[in-house]
Amino acid sequence: MLILNEMSEALASSKEPLIKQIYEKAGKKLLAIGLRRGVELPEHIAQEKAKLMVVQGEIDFNTATHSYRLERFDSFDIPKDIKHSVVGVFDAVFLLLLGDSKELTVF
Repeated sequence: MLILNEMSEALASSKEPLIKQIYEKAGKKLLAIGLRRGVELPEHIAQEKAKLMVVQGEIDFNTATHSYRLERFDSFDIPKDIKHSVVGVFDAVFLLLLGDSKELTVF
């Protein structure tokens, strides 16, 4: 996908998170997010269920009580209403699937 390739290339010079919406329909969104090594997606609260899928690199997903290291092809269900941040460990691109339904399914 061209969007992901462009984001991967742009990481080399980015000092901030790169965020691009890929899809939106029927209350569902798919975002691509790029984090260069050491760049943080600041602490925030998920207002809806979400699923994170790492495409490239490595990230740390941090809450007040836990830290999860996620690598290429790892996925993670982000709990609703939990404050968290994400930090790039190695230049990373990940997908974030957001939905308003009770069950957020990928397949």
